[in-house]
Amino acid sequence: MIVSEAPGKLYVLGEYAVVEPGHRAILIAVDRYVRVEARPAPREGALRSTASTSSLVWRHQGDVLEIDEDVAGFYRYLISALRTVEALRRERGLDPQHYELHVSSHLDDAETGAKFGLGSSGAVTTAAVGAIGSVYRMDLTPEQLYRLAMIATVQVTRTTSGGDIAASSLGGWVSYASPDREWLAEASRENRVEDLLAAPWPGLHLERLDGPEGQVGVAPVDVRVGWTGDPADTPELVGQMRKKAPIPAELLARSDSRVEAFQKALISGNVAEIGTIVAEARAILGELAEQRGTVIETPELTALVEAALSTGWWAKSSGSGGGDCGMALGPSGAPHASLDRAWVSANIRPLDLHVSDRGHSIRHETFTPTDPRDAA
Repeated sequence: MIVSEAPGKLYVLGEYAVVEPGHRAILIAVDRYVRVEARPAPREGALRSTASTSSLVWRHQGDVLEIDEDVAGFYRYLISALRTVEALRRERGLDPQHYELHVSSHLDDAETGAKFGLGSSGAVTTAAVGAIGSVYRMDLTPEQLYRLAMIATVQVTRTTSGGDIAASSLGGWVSYASPDREWLAEASRENRVEDLLAAPWPGLHLERLDGPEGQVGVAPVDVRVGWTGDPADTPELVGQMRKKAPIPAELLARSDSRVEAFQKALISGNVAEIGTIVAEARAILGELAEQRGTVIETPELTALVEAALSTGWWAKSSGSGGGDCGMALGPSGAPHASLDRAWVSANIRPLDLHVSDRGHSIRHETFTPTDPRDAA
């Protein structure tokens, strides 16, 4: 049995600018994962999830995929991943195989099922692409994994920047600029998947950041994450923001400059600059919200930030805002007990999340059927 895991993500800076092709963001992968198991199947394939009582059956009719029914929800991403990697399999002349994909996610709250905003659709697409690619022994690089998952995603939606896929694929701290998704959707209809793995993508920048002097996975700052208890609808928030008007070029340029400055400070270990950069990034989000007449930093997120600042940490909202998570950053090794207490007093829940040094990973495990369907 193949086990494919992909981490969730959180945005550090540039979360709205990155929606525009070619503009930058900094993300982290977090140490909670989506797991996709690829199990051999003798006659037909299936998609199953611990989050759903239903499953989908698919099969090869000659060299064409047949799927029994229309799909909705996260199953759309799984089917799109299946179609994308199977198309690459055909292009490479590999024999088709049947397999079952079993999905389980640890990105949400275990007790209530509430979403923390950790990028579940991106992680499940990445993990599914990795599992199917491993079935066919494709030995995908992190960038190839990202590209396949992004090709699959634009068949479902073009509003996502793909930052979640970038973090899930690479792991650690990631510098990212989104490709032109309209171009990619059109190119994926007109070109072979194999060709898109090598072609330049307009706007794309994909880079894992390591610490001072190239130390792998080492960063001079620690990250603490707090949750407001109020899940946000990222596609809805971003969609509303983009419908009103394009983000002004001046704000995009300022956001990009803060991302670049943060990246330099992170790589060089210049911790003294990071607090100022985080505060400036927070102010840019405030200006954007005011221009659009919307709310990014809710009162709960403001309480999260102010509590962190009162204990000497730097802080801002993360992602689309409107709820979900905020983060605090401090020098590596900084004690966080006072921060956690301040958050609890402000009705903010500290989350036991850390930067995941590993991105997507593959391993093999022995599978023992416990369900009669699996033994058939």
